[in-house]
Amino acid sequence: MTDLERWIVDQGLRGGSVASLFTGFAEHITAEGIPLARAYLALPTVNPTIRVVNHTWTRQIGAVAEGVSHDREVHAFEESPFGHMLRSGRTHFHWHLNEPGGEWFGVFDEVRRAGGKDYLARLIRFENASAPDLRGIATSFSTYRDEGFLASEVARIDAVLPLLALAAYRMTLLDLTVAMLDTYVGLSTGRRVLSGEIRRGSGTTLTAALLFADLRGFTAVTDAAGTHVMARLNRHLEAMAEPVVEQGGEVMKFLGDGLLAVFPITEEQPKEAACAAAIRAAREALARNKHVNRSFHDETPLGLDIALHTGEVFYGNIGAANRLDFTVIGPAVNEVSRMEALCSELDCPVVLSSAVAAVSPVPVCSLGHHRLRGVPGERELFTFPA
Repeated sequence: MTDLERWIVDQGLRGGSVASLFTGFAEHITAEGIPLARAYLALPTVNPTIRVVNHTWTRQIGAVAEGVSHDREVHAFEESPFGHMLRSGRTHFHWHLNEPGGEWFGVFDEVRRAGGKDYLARLIRFENASAPDLRGIATSFSTYRDEGFLASEVARIDAVLPLLALAAYRMTLLDLTVAMLDTYVGLSTGRRVLSGEIRRGSGTTLTAALLFADLRGFTAVTDAAGTHVMARLNRHLEAMAEPVVEQGGEVMKFLGDGLLAVFPITEEQPKEAACAAAIRAAREALARNKHVNRSFHDETPLGLDIALHTGEVFYGNIGAANRLDFTVIGPAVNEVSRMEALCSELDCPVVLSSAVAAVSPVPVCSLGHHRLRGVPGERELFTFPA
């Protein structure tokens, strides 16, 4: 193997980023004497917000990576040289930009601005039934030599592209795994799973401020609403979840039309700080939920009920042998859910336990003593003054 090939293999085994891989690839190609002006690599991904990541390298700027959202430039690929290649059944194409009368695509103007004189395009397919959306990579190269790439230079690029694609694919699969875990189980939980905390029953005990939120009246809206009900629910859930994340908490679980979140109590974040963060998140969630209701002014408004509590919980793997959930359980979780159930009865959108009220950075008032279903004794509950 050449130095470039050994370098690509090493990068693939190390598992760095595709951006650094592609930057090094372009620099190595240039160091071999191929006069590269611009290089481009596009990788599709499986992500709820990004459908493809573009990597563009120019000798003036270096490499720039950009994620393209699902709703942005949805026809860009079809209108690109790569879309043309797919429609014509080609995986290899070489356009010379100075030749009159040939096909012209918008990207060619960008290539010319970077000093490119031609456009060497390649499509490399990934065959993996378990990840069908990772279809392959699209890549292109341009040289600033007036007559374009020499045949020997094209052959050199083609010889190393399969290795580049394989290394990029390996990196993308790892990025996909991390992104999916972050999205579906949460940032902290995802990292725990990746670090090997995957045995049923394994976990840890932590003390945290707990936030339990639930929409009031959503069942009736579901019965009467049309197909857009899921879009509306997502808006309300965003109103609950985003303030949690902004205040340093983590959403542990979405529960239909509500959620359970934790704000860990640690040496770095003592009880007072964790409870204050939970309170700020709750107040902001209420404000944002009102804004969502205003955007659906022709429909029944949905109130938001929130309960805040603190306590010790078990945080770990629970479930069947082949279907696990990484979540929190314990008496404190049971209590905060029972507290939220009283919001409607007390006609109060926020209920705080005495433990949270005692360290609240904002004024609170007592709601009296109440029994919580399944919890022995009575609990004094609090809320914010009207």
